[in-house]
Amino acid sequence: MNMLKQATMAMVLATGAVGLAEAHHAVNSQFNANETMPFTGVLEKTFIGNPHSYLYFVRMVNGQQEHWTFETDAVVALKRAGLSVRDSLKIGDPYSITYNPSLDGATSGLMTAIKLHDGRVISMSAKNQQNAANNILNAQKLLNGPQPGQP
Repeated sequence: MNMLKQATMAMVLATGAVGLAEAHHAVNSQFNANETMPFTGVLEKTFIGNPHSYLYFVRMVNGQQEHWTFETDAVVALKRAGLSVRDSLKIGDPYSITYNPSLDGATSGLMTAIKLHDGRVISMSAKNQQNAANNILNAQKLLNGPQPGQP
């Protein structure tokens, strides 16, 4: 009987481990980590969780609302980078970010940096992507934040 309990427990643990491994993905399987793009939009809502948090934005394109979803790091990693979603971001405010686009062409991506209203740029990526994000934000004057008339 003891052997049956051990075998059952091993199967349960193995099944759980497979589920966790499947739920967490490699960045390159979903996003183009070789491309960093700019985005400016109005923050609609947030989901703060593990293993990833999500920021939801809306922006106007050709008179139509376009909804975007950006995956970010886990809460602890965001705090370590200097970003508190609850304290640093306000629903309804515009933000400029850089991101790696989704491989499937969806209006989504992996956020690599965000420009906060206090002037800080918070980067959530490797050093080479931090430089790319800063270059994009500087070149497009997004480091100055959204300009009047922009969403």
